[in-house]
Amino acid sequence: MGSNFNVGSFNAIDTNEDTTKKSKSSGGNDDLRKKLIFLAAIIIGGVVIIAIIMFAVSALFPKAYTYDEIEKIMTNAAEAYFEDHPNRLPQSDSERVDIDTEILASGEYMKPMIEYTGENLSCSGYVSVQTNGDNYLYIPRLDCGEEYVTQPLYEAVTKNVVDSGYGLYETNDGYVFRGEDVNNYVKLDLALWRIVDVNDDNQIRLVLATDMSEAVPWDDRYNNEIGYNIGINTYSTSRLKEAMEDLYKSNDEFNAVLSDHDRSMVVPYDLCVGKRSTGETTTDNSVECSEVLENQKMGLLTASDYMTASLDPNCKTVIDHSCQNYNYLVNNDKWWLATAVAGVSDEAYGVGSNGVCENINTSTYMYPRPVIVIDGNVLYKSGKGTLNKPYKIK
Repeated sequence: MGSNFNVGSFNAIDTNEDTTKKSKSSGGNDDLRKKLIFLAAIIIGGVVIIAIIMFAVSALFPKAYTYDEIEKIMTNAAEAYFEDHPNRLPQSDSERVDIDTEILASGEYMKPMIEYTGENLSCSGYVSVQTNGDNYLYIPRLDCGEEYVTQPLYEAVTKNVVDSGYGLYETNDGYVFRGEDVNNYVKLDLALWRIVDVNDDNQIRLVLATDMSEAVPWDDRYNNEIGYNIGINTYSTSRLKEAMEDLYKSNDEFNAVLSDHDRSMVVPYDLCVGKRSTGETTTDNSVECSEVLENQKMGLLTASDYMTASLDPNCKTVIDHSCQNYNYLVNNDKWWLATAVAGVSDEAYGVGSNGVCENINTSTYMYPRPVIVIDGNVLYKSGKGTLNKPYKIK
């Protein structure tokens, strides 16, 4: 009797205990869920508040643009403007068109200048557009007073003029580099160049400073006067001219010396190709420029150019050995000049690896040393013209 247990009562107790545990567990989950929701609300609220603060700050303090960025914005705006108004572009090589930033802003091609500079800096600007062969060259000009003014390359190059020793000399029609150790290096996209001179139109003539990849004959055609394929020393029909035209257009990975961007700065020029006698003493290109090829995009140096670069007073004719002295043009290559020898039909001037210029048979293989002219108004970026810190363009 005392040993009879009520099993149902134990089951009831177990069931109640399970219910209690489940209730406690459910309550714990609810508490955790509420905490997670509360935490998420705090995070979302914080993000919203930060966004509001950032928006307010950006409204009060607009993004600070660098001068380079502003110049790029100006250029892009001008390009868009003239795409919509092509009839307002310059129509000839001698014409230049300027478009003011206020006009660009009023046409919504860019924002008002104050939105790029802020209220504490007063800047004005315009973009110059000029024809460049088949293309147009856009050059921005930004003026922020004492804080910043756009500097063209020709101004950076012509800052330091000398009247003796190595350096940049002023002439009647511009400036010319003379001497052995001169700071006239310019780095374009694909190659290193050296400045020969700057003319009074602020155009800068460059000669390749680096090694040349392929030797060519000045000419190798059949010469009727001589009686075999020794070449004819007329530059306008020479193999050398053909080589320069091919090199200018080349995009070959190993031979190209100009990128598309480099070519956009190149100015067609009149190449002096007059013939010169071995005894001629002038150095002003008057003899060479008695005959010119117009609108050349790549050419070579003349005999006068080579002589002018030397500071040796004994350099009186182009074939004088003294012309190799104090002359930055001397390197370890054998290279052609554009000047042919007067009085004969099969010789032109070439500079040997020792720096001595000689009259050589035109069928001889030597390196063409390309020359280009770029617009000196392109924007100076950095550099001092040294080999380690050459002038660079934006």
